Amino acid sequence: MNVRLILTCLTISVITAQSDARLRLIHADILENVTDSEGKAVQHLRGNVKFQKGESVISCEKGYYQNREGIGSFAGNVQMVKNEQILTADSIRTNSNDDIVTAYGSVHLQDSEYGLKSRLLTYFSEADSGIAEGNVEFIQKGQTITAGKVTYVKEINDAASYRAEEDVIIREEERTATCGLTIYDALSDLSKLLDNPVVVQEGQQLSGEEIHLRYEEDKLARLTIPGRAHIVYKREGKTNGTEGDESILSEFLDDMTGQRLEAFLEEGLLDSVRLQGMATTLYHLFEDSVYQGKNIASGDTITLLFEADSTEKRDVNSIHVAGGARGEYHPDSSAEKIENTILYQADTIHYSIPDQQTWLRKDVEIDYMDTELRSGYVNVLWEENLMKATAAPPGIAISNPEERPMFTEKGREPMRGDSLTYNLSNGRGKVQHGTTKMEDGYYRGDEIRNRADTILLVDRGIYTTCDRIEDPHFHFGSRRMKMIMNDLIIARPIILYLGGIPLFGLPFAVFPDQSGKRHSGWIMPSYGQNAAQGRYLRGLGYFWAANEFLNSQFTLDFYDKEGVVFHNSNRYFRRYKYSGSFSFRYNRTVATGDIADFFSNPGAVRWSGSWSHSQRLRGNQTLNVNGRYYSDSQFNQKLGIHRDTRLNQNAVSNATYSKRWQKLNASISANLSETRNLMAKSKMDPESIYYENPSGVGRKIVESTTVLPTLNFRKGQTQLFGASGSGMYLSYSSTLKNRGQGFYESEALDDSSFGWGNRQTEYDNSWVHNMSLSGSSRLFKYIAIRPSLSFREEWITKYNDATSADSLGKPIDAQQIGGFKARHTGTLSVSTNTKLYGILPIRIGSLKTIRHTVTPSVGFSYRPDYTDDAFGYIKNLEDDSGNIYAFDPFSGTQIGATPSGEQRSINISVRNLFQAKIQDSEEERKIDNLLTWNMNTSYNFAADEFRLAKLRSTFRAGWL
Repeated sequence: MNVRLILTCLTISVITAQSDARLRLIHADILENVTDSEGKAVQHLRGNVKFQKGESVISCEKGYYQNREGIGSFAGNVQMVKNEQILTADSIRTNSNDDIVTAYGSVHLQDSEYGLKSRLLTYFSEADSGIAEGNVEFIQKGQTITAGKVTYVKEINDAASYRAEEDVIIREEERTATCGLTIYDALSDLSKLLDNPVVVQEGQQLSGEEIHLRYEEDKLARLTIPGRAHIVYKREGKTNGTEGDESILSEFLDDMTGQRLEAFLEEGLLDSVRLQGMATTLYHLFEDSVYQGKNIASGDTITLLFEADSTEKRDVNSIHVAGGARGEYHPDSSAEKIENTILYQADTIHYSIPDQQTWLRKDVEIDYMDTELRSGYVNVLWEENLMKATAAPPGIAISNPEERPMFTEKGREPMRGDSLTYNLSNGRGKVQHGTTKMEDGYYRGDEIRNRADTILLVDRGIYTTCDRIEDPHFHFGSRRMKMIMNDLIIARPIILYLGGIPLFGLPFAVFPDQSGKRHSGWIMPSYGQNAAQGRYLRGLGYFWAANEFLNSQFTLDFYDKEGVVFHNSNRYFRRYKYSGSFSFRYNRTVATGDIADFFSNPGAVRWSGSWSHSQRLRGNQTLNVNGRYYSDSQFNQKLGIHRDTRLNQNAVSNATYSKRWQKLNASISANLSETRNLMAKSKMDPESIYYENPSGVGRKIVESTTVLPTLNFRKGQTQLFGASGSGMYLSYSSTLKNRGQGFYESEALDDSSFGWGNRQTEYDNSWVHNMSLSGSSRLFKYIAIRPSLSFREEWITKYNDATSADSLGKPIDAQQIGGFKARHTGTLSVSTNTKLYGILPIRIGSLKTIRHTVTPSVGFSYRPDYTDDAFGYIKNLEDDSGNIYAFDPFSGTQIGATPSGEQRSINISVRNLFQAKIQDSEEERKIDNLLTWNMNTSYNFAADEFRLAKLRSTFRAGWL
């Protein structure tokens, strides 16, 4: 075949294909050729009109055809048939120049794989695709999709991919989905629901940002919500009615949320659901269809498993929470077994609904009413209302002893054991190999059971104050103990063991368990050992509650090296009137340092006493007295239990009386006190290890400091004139102090060495007056101005004097002069400030508004240099070379050195306060101190250098 023949055949094929795509009239009962107003030839056809276009055959009652343009319009029982595809509509318009068929009114397209109904359809016959608009109904693979618009195309697997928009509803046998937009890919069998998607199946409503539906063999196999997943599950159950015992059928909504959700289905029915990212569930519990309560759980991941019930309805079978799991169980108000909320948390939580059991693993915490449980593993049997706790699940070795169950009831010490069983309905429980603490002691028992809110029964129990509870140095053992909380402990029989060896026994014993409540009874000792005191048994005694106003405590301590110490402490009180205590301690030592020689070779005797009294008198008067005495300077050092006590070498006694006049805003107080140095004589005793050898003349060891008395008078701020909030104010205070000191001073001896002289006593006194005059006013209503003048006058009856100085400027012949001397000082200041307010309309999350308050302030203060010669307080001393040195007669006295250095300062500060208004759910609240930012600096005009101070800035967040 030559080239010319091949080209001719191809041309004929193309022409034939084009001619097949054009409309070709097959039959019409009446054909009329007319010319329209534009001069175009139009064929009018009526009666059994039939056209062919490619493989499609169009039949109708009437039609219009423009042969030259290839445009046809058909109406009246219009039907277009192509192979197994049938298209019907009120009217159809075609164009031979393209592959577009437009159907109008009551459009119905039926294909072997899909069906479509709409008001308008733009159909591409060769591509088997189209765009349907207006009340579209698209049916495929058991799905019925209704929407405002559907765009579809048939794929190579005969299924159609589509995009449905505007109020989309997808109906299947098991579920219904709604959204604003859905896109289905027939090749991957994946449907994406967008724009507020919701899927409803078997009473479960799923929603999120998007919903992805994955199908396998025309059945939904997997549902994914990649963001803001939410499930609502409608359930029904019976609740107690308002009339008698009648029950009411009520509706409940289970609720589940998470950042992401994956649901797996079998045969189109839910098999499991996994929520991830801040997952929470709200689940309602029923027993025999009767509502029991609701459970709220949250965690990193929540997995729900579903199973079919007797009616073949799929329901939640189990819930598994992993990663920071926590929850709350709220019983129904009509529930009889559990009456209060249960709070719980663990690393993982698994709840089996058919078994009505919950398993909590690792770092378990459960709070119920006034009880707390901490454990490594807990199993809750809801039907029996039992809670069982162990350190680890059965069959798994304990890796951390701290995971052993610890049970705590309000007002009691925690109880820890190997295992715990607790009944949530009646509050009874038992602990295997449990330990607990009461007051200063520890209790342990093979089994500890509670039979009432305040009673514990202990089998084969021990009591000790030794902190080695598992292997104590000493303990009391008993076969049976009855512990009545906050009252007493009964043991029968009881045996004292020392190092595991029984020493003596009693048929029974009763011990008090005070726990803040006064009750007479025996006090158990503690055992220990240290280098200074040797082994000891400390605190054995008796507590006596004489009456409601007085109690006494008597205890004995036994020390290997320090002998015996007897303690007696007494407390008296009368509410709103007075309270006080007095105590006595007596120590008899052993000369050899061996307790065995206590009677044969006794040592020194030490004792101490103290008294404390506080009383409210009529007319706003109070009296406080504290006194302490030690017979031995080493009492605290030898017998002190605590480090602070051993280091305390002062005996301090004081008495203070005060009175207030509220109407006058005035008060007066008087104080007498004495501080005695217990080590003073030891420091002067050459035989003592604490002896201090003086290295020169004039060194002092102060034995006692006495204040008798100190008088204080204070008159609070009083307005002299002006309106409320402005005007001039005056305040005044005065302090008279008389102080005596007993001391030993070193002196020179005949052999050119130094020693301590006899005890000397000197007295000193001072009287200080302070007066302040301040004002407050406003300029232009918004600027506050506050001037202030303070004046201070100080009197003393002893001051220092000298006539010359050495080359270093130190006084040569300094001495104290008895005589009156006064000093007057004062400062002047003025400050001004204002407030500026602003609103920042910031809306971020729950934050609605921020209020900004700026308070700028400027102040000036002035204080002269009182060491200037013009004031006459400073004396000038001259050395041999004629150099002049300043000498302050007030330095070293009760009123201290004279203020030096002139101050002329401007202080500048800016205070920024940010407050916020926050909307929490339906409640609006304010944060008064969201953020505070303060800045300040100053400038001293009188300074020689560094006049400008550093700029200081501070931040404080009040919401942290």
